[in-house]
Amino acid sequence: MLHRVQQTARYLGSAGADDRHATETARILRQLGADEELVVAGILHDAAKPANTLLWHRVAGVLLDAAPRVRARLARGRSTFARYLDHARRGAEMARNDGASERVVRLIARHHQRPVTEDERLLARADREALP
Repeated sequence: MLHRVQQTARYLGSAGADDRHATETARILRQLGADEELVVAGILHDAAKPANTLLWHRVAGVLLDAAPRVRARLARGRSTFARYLDHARRGAEMARNDGASERVVRLIARHHQRPVTEDERLLARADREALP
């Protein structure tokens, strides 16, 4: 977990990092042979993260992975931190409202959960490898 916190702080503390991360996730998915729907999920998986997300939100989010009930409780509401913690569900809703396929919606919604399908494993791998 400490490695993930350090990785998050290094990479995502800079301006434009979320856009770079989405682009890099999609590039890795293409490299792994993913189809276009999976690449779209890679591009959109973090689209609902608030623009004013601070570094401490990201680090706390990583730490809260170890306490899913607490994380779920804190994800309720409209604060930046709540919206950050709930970005997977909110991003899936956005994708659904924009006409994305159910497959893309499901992948976005589940991208912070333990992967169970091959699609989810590929997205999780690309998401992880898109960080330095």
